Amino acid sequence: MKNSTYFSLRVYRKMHSCSRVLTSTIENKRKGTPQVVADVLRASYPGVVDTPAPRSIVKVVQNEAHVNVSYSTALRGKKLAISQVRGSPEESFQRLHSYMYVLKLVNPGTVANVKVDGNNKFKYLFVALGASIEGFSSMRKVIVVDATFLKNVYGGMLVFATAQDPNHHHYPIAMGVIDSEKDSSWRWFLEMLKTVIPDNPEIVFMSDRHTSIAKAVQEVYPQSQHGFCVWHLSRNVRVKAANGWKNLCSKKFIECAHKYTESEFLIAYTEFGRMFPKAAEYLENGLPLEKWARWNFKGDKYNLDTSNACESMSNVFKKARKYALLPLIDAYVEKVSE
Repeated sequence: MKNSTYFSLRVYRKMHSCSRVLTSTIENKRKGTPQVVADVLRASYPGVVDTPAPRSIVKVVQNEAHVNVSYSTALRGKKLAISQVRGSPEESFQRLHSYMYVLKLVNPGTVANVKVDGNNKFKYLFVALGASIEGFSSMRKVIVVDATFLKNVYGGMLVFATAQDPNHHHYPIAMGVIDSEKDSSWRWFLEMLKTVIPDNPEIVFMSDRHTSIAKAVQEVYPQSQHGFCVWHLSRNVRVKAANGWKNLCSKKFIECAHKYTESEFLIAYTEFGRMFPKAAEYLENGLPLEKWARWNFKGDKYNLDTSNACESMSNVFKKARKYALLPLIDAYVEKVSE
């Protein structure tokens, strides 16, 4: 009963506080500023990040605070309200090391690392939960790696490493944050990944044709095999075809890539080269056959010949890509723990 009364009192105080803040806003800030917008959103959507679009916020502020604001002011106020709920990027970084410590404490076996530069500024992040590391022993040994852009204040890239279970479901292994897709960034991420998944001849990596990924895989995982995403290659190949024939070019290339035997491949590829000579020339100039042709691949990549698993992860974290570091990690941990 005491706890219930205390909870009710807290709720009352919070509601009363919101009302007082909003009243102060109306009385003292008649001008429509980003802070006015943020105050209205905090009062109307307490603790919520996914507030309405700026055009709708303009009407909400008019109804609640009786002031007019422009679209740009509503947008800035929305961003300010989000930072007040989620915390600023600066605050997020200040708490990052403590968060990592607690994360490893409550998730045994977790590997989490933060790299800073000489000025103690954030550079890289790596997180692999203990449960994900342990479960990889039951997964297919094909690791898909890819990166997507972050959309927060400081930018950077969100990196994923995923596998696949025997039922073809995506299995998250690790996430990371890097500054850009360059040699040193990918090498650091794969070196961290190697601490939880050692180099092994059975390991197969799948990615797009990014030169930094290919170089890092070769240097950090020399015993593994590395294949290129057939879908990404098909997008590159189709530009070599004339207008009206691009879709057919992509389709015929994928058919060639999926052939199981050399004889089947040669028949299909000969026809492809006759129909699309420029596309065939592109493939034969510096693109090893074993990187994309199924029959010539050295390892066992099962049914995986694309990096779509990581692209699916990117879509799952579409909203979280706008967050600061701690909310971003929170979103990953929550999703993996489901």
